[in-house]
Amino acid sequence: MQTSAAGPVRPRRSWRGFATAVFLLTAGAIFGVLLYQSAGAWAQGSPIGRAASFVMHDGPGFGGGFWMPGRMEWAIDRALWSVDATAEQRKKITAIAERAADDIYALREQHLAGRQQIRQALAAATVDHAKIEALRGEQMKLADTASQRITAALVEAAEVLTPEQRADLARRMERRQRWFR
Repeated sequence: MQTSAAGPVRPRRSWRGFATAVFLLTAGAIFGVLLYQSAGAWAQGSPIGRAASFVMHDGPGFGGGFWMPGRMEWAIDRALWSVDATAEQRKKITAIAERAADDIYALREQHLAGRQQIRQALAAATVDHAKIEALRGEQMKLADTASQRITAALVEAAEVLTPEQRADLARRMERRQRWFR
């Protein structure tokens, strides 16, 4: 230790040790997240795994994600709260959404069966182009049916709201959409 007229002088500390510690902690955190995701994928037997299911909102395809009861109820409550819907309006719109969700969920079984058939056709010894195209066409018809049902439910729910509430909801939806452009 060096000394000066004012007393002992401490040596300057190097930031190298601090930077190394920060780097190691950051690398450890990243490694931990990757390990967590990998463990979830391994345990569930899928490339993404349950640990990362938030990416796909708990399931792809018809009836997955938004159409799950808790998520759907939350979204409806939030939208109706934002336009000050009455209790009667909430009740009617929730019933409309539940009926639509039941209809969509019934299509989900057909969709999953069709996907299984496509996988089997692709894994066959010889690939039958016509069969795969027919299966694809069936999947598109299911998607169109689901789209029509959703549109009908939206129109029915819109009729329950007043014109002012619909306009307010449309403005809010437009503002929200700007985040995703």
